[in-house]
Amino acid sequence: MFSKIFRKVPAALIVVPMLFAAFINSFFPKFFNLGPTSSSIASVDGLNAIISITLVAVGSQLTLSRLKKALSRGLTLFISKWVSSIVLGFIFIKLFGNKGIFGISSLCFIAAISNQNNSIFVGLINDYGDEYDMASAAITSIISVPIFTFLTLSILKVADITPSSILDLALPILVGIFLGNIDKDFCKFLGQSQKYILVFLGFSIGASINLSTIIEGRLGGIILSILTVLSAFLFTVPADILINKRPGWAAISIYTAAGNAIIVPALVSDLDKSWQATRAISQAQLGTVVIFTSILVPIVVGLWNKKFGVEKIKR
Repeated sequence: MFSKIFRKVPAALIVVPMLFAAFINSFFPKFFNLGPTSSSIASVDGLNAIISITLVAVGSQLTLSRLKKALSRGLTLFISKWVSSIVLGFIFIKLFGNKGIFGISSLCFIAAISNQNNSIFVGLINDYGDEYDMASAAITSIISVPIFTFLTLSILKVADITPSSILDLALPILVGIFLGNIDKDFCKFLGQSQKYILVFLGFSIGASINLSTIIEGRLGGIILSILTVLSAFLFTVPADILINKRPGWAAISIYTAAGNAIIVPALVSDLDKSWQATRAISQAQLGTVVIFTSILVPIVVGLWNKKFGVEKIKR
């Protein structure tokens, strides 16, 4: 019974453990302070250790053989999304500053629009795409890695992120790329391990969240979810239609937030202490975005494809 409910929750592997740990922390705040073992998973060092393991697993999937199969479709989607993140982030900062609006900080906004859940993209390919779209998923998977969010934040000077900080984040990814490319079996093993790691990552994040913060960030999270999906229509949808000569559904499909978007506030606040005050509410809002975009994007893609299918574009 529980497994059926569990499977219906978007990004369940990270969201459900996160909410469970947040519930414990909210009503039993001393639970994670019983001793060094229990307190470690709720600590910054514990979270960072799990994040590093996650990034190794993510990096291991970027094999040369997959990248060779990636066609112009994936590059167009990837570049247009990154440009869109920089442009929209710049406009957001100019209009609302780093503090943002509706409780949505510039950090949170950029973390949402510069990330994507490649699993949902691959799932939608099965319904609407072809073998070339599947090949492009090798390139779009790169957007799922938080390093590009960091680069965007650095370009826009949202946080004091030095080159050494970016290298620090990139190191486990590079290790993963190396391991994934030297052994196919190891690549497969690390790829399969992600679903198990995400459970512990979600729990560690939730152990530092109070549910009252999630309630406070609910409206901002919903608004941010809508803004994230709408962001697709600035550059990425036109690029998919004009450059790839495609209907545009693939462009919309990469505007979901992956579960690892939730770790961005923790990573940034460790490097730039000025963001520590908004860390909890940003994580709560991004958790909402992960869930809502996972629901909204497939719906929008379905409606878009009904009106602007492949045949209509070819005409």
